[in-house]
Amino acid sequence: MANVESGGSSFFGKAARPLLILSAVLAAYFGLSSLLLPFFGAPNLYPGIERWIVAASGAFQLIAAAVALVLAARRDLRGATLAVAACWMLGWLETLPSVVRSGLDLNAEARLTSASFVALPVIALSAAVLAWRNRHPALAALIVTAPTTAGVLFALAFGIMIAMYGF
Repeated sequence: MANVESGGSSFFGKAARPLLILSAVLAAYFGLSSLLLPFFGAPNLYPGIERWIVAASGAFQLIAAAVALVLAARRDLRGATLAVAACWMLGWLETLPSVVRSGLDLNAEARLTSASFVALPVIALSAAVLAWRNRHPALAALIVTAPTTAGVLFALAFGIMIAMYGF
């Protein structure tokens, strides 16, 4: 596998690598917190086998995030995209025990969480397919970083609203 530069001179090609790095850093944070939460944060939060599934998927997510950071630093856009997609799928995997236990809660306040539960594997797998075929690596990177980009934009908008109108 050859290293793939981040899309040449287009804006989206140049934005793909920093977004992949940001997504990998956030995935490493989520993986580390998922790994440590059942043991140090809230030991009785997860009952039975769920405690070990969350911790194991957090450990694997942390490893996949480290791989994504290394590949992004080496400018391997395809590999970094596949690693970030693996991070999102591992993060999705740790939500499965609670969904199996309580089901998809489709009331008004939980619709966003349910939509995220359904959309995250679609986003990760579609980006992984695009990256695996290596036809549009910058597009695959932008697709897999869409949840991170949306989260950053919502956080910025929320910060601006608080700065303008107060809490």
